[in-house]
Amino acid sequence: MNKTLIALAIAAALPVAAQADDSTLSGSVSTNYTDQGVVETEASLSLSASEVLANGMTATATFDVLGGTNQGTATLTGDFGALTVGEIDSDGAFQAGDVGGAVANTEDADEGGTTVSGIMFSTTQAGLAITAQVNGATGAAAGAASETRSTQFGATYDFNGVTVGYAYASADADSTDGPTGVTAAMSAFGVAYTMGDISLTAGKDSIDADTDFNVSYTTSMDSLTVTASMDNDSEYQIDLGYALAGGLALSAEIDSDATATSMGVSYTSGDLTASVTKTDDKTTDASIALDFGNADLELARDGGTNNGETSVTYTVAF
Repeated sequence: MNKTLIALAIAAALPVAAQADDSTLSGSVSTNYTDQGVVETEASLSLSASEVLANGMTATATFDVLGGTNQGTATLTGDFGALTVGEIDSDGAFQAGDVGGAVANTEDADEGGTTVSGIMFSTTQAGLAITAQVNGATGAAAGAASETRSTQFGATYDFNGVTVGYAYASADADSTDGPTGVTAAMSAFGVAYTMGDISLTAGKDSIDADTDFNVSYTTSMDSLTVTASMDNDSEYQIDLGYALAGGLALSAEIDSDATATSMGVSYTSGDLTASVTKTDDKTTDASIALDFGNADLELARDGGTNNGETSVTYTVAF
């Protein structure tokens, strides 16, 4: 779906006579140097614009100036809901209905969460929330799989604090190498309930025979915060956080897997933040960061990379 079609689709739905006009140009440049002699520079630049139309609807558009094709989005919002055309979350509609967390977010093996070119619509009426999307077919890049057209649907209904949800996808949410998450002809049903500090979720998808559930409890006592959770595999996790005087903070994460325990300490003073963490892979990470307003400087050590890789990163954003 090229940007001309996106612009025409939105323009056709917009009445004239905008009441307000606002545009923003933003971006960043980041340079990272490691003690292995590697230098990497990343840059981003995006343009966003928003208009309040005469009929009360709002039209927004965002365009990644440094990106390739299909790197822009346009959205129309109003009492009817929201319509987005362009680059969207590859499994956004499905995840909106999967309140029980039965299916993990679709991720690429190399880049994490994925996006596709498509159309998404969401609306909420009388406690019923509906999200639907169409992922467009795109041609294959060199050495990559092409994305095929697919549809997704997610719906939730809330009554007396209990939320039930249903989700469906006709095809894989994304076809990049090594995807996980939403796959073809998958559906999911779930329920979520929160009562004070206790949260309960349960969900089942059409692929997995097991029902997933999770119970979590969060409480704060003065400077101490404790979060404990357990799932259907009898695996538990406990997160502890304790804020000390003078900008010091302690944290710990304890999993049922004895090898997955981490501890850390951080210190914040003005624009300076320093931290040391003993990670669950038995290595130690450390960092010192300075905030100069629209610029940041960080010295970091990654204990799990190259037997302890040290890097310096300088980022300027506007």
